[in-house]
Amino acid sequence: MNSAIEFTAGNYRYLPSVFQYSAGVAALPTYRLEQIRFERAIPLQDGFSAIEKHLRQIGRPMTAFAHCELRSPQQFDDQGFIAFNQEYVKQLAAWGIYQAPVDGKSAINPVARTNVCPEHHVPQVVSMLAFTYTVPDPLSKTSFVLSGGGDARKGAEPYRDRIIAYGDISQAGLRQKMAFVIAEMNSRLTALDLTWQDVTKVQAYSIHNIADLVRELLSKPDLIPNGLCWHFARPPVAGLEFEMDLRGSVNELFLNE
Repeated sequence: MNSAIEFTAGNYRYLPSVFQYSAGVAALPTYRLEQIRFERAIPLQDGFSAIEKHLRQIGRPMTAFAHCELRSPQQFDDQGFIAFNQEYVKQLAAWGIYQAPVDGKSAINPVARTNVCPEHHVPQVVSMLAFTYTVPDPLSKTSFVLSGGGDARKGAEPYRDRIIAYGDISQAGLRQKMAFVIAEMNSRLTALDLTWQDVTKVQAYSIHNIADLVRELLSKPDLIPNGLCWHFARPPVAGLEFEMDLRGSVNELFLNE
């Protein structure tokens, strides 16, 4: 895992990952992360508008935007996911956050993200459930969000070639998938100088029976002292079966839109 990089314009640091999102963010000293959650997910463009309105109202720059939670109607194929992400980052570029690749250098995108597909109560279009941003707080402790991480290795190959235990949804296959994702979350925590004891909320996304594996891989090793929020949803790309994200000390507020 790459070392964290400071995004001073947003008052947070981030773990570089792929062009569409970072692997995680943590507020810089004297700042904390705050999340706005909608009562129900709203269409993505409406979500972007709500971000602009809210950050203006509280006197924060658009660069304070650090993370969002999305909900998609169905899993993407590889090309569909790329096409969606290319559209998604245009808004981040307009806000002065995303920088496209240039002169052989990788794109810069500090914003973390989770994007999953609910099995029920399916949105008609890609929608936003929540967004997170930095606010000043001289007494804050470290607050952070790790992006959703699924059961696939990073790389340029098609997802089918990178997915752990591809097509295997037996308990043995799911164990491999979950163990891989947990190890990835551990790596991200370490890169941010954090441990599982700093985590205050763990979210898992799968439509499969993972209860026994949660006990074996998360509960017994003492990784979820505050419990687990299990969403009956699929990761965003066809073939993926399990995803997790983590956060710590993030204030959560609700907004009616």
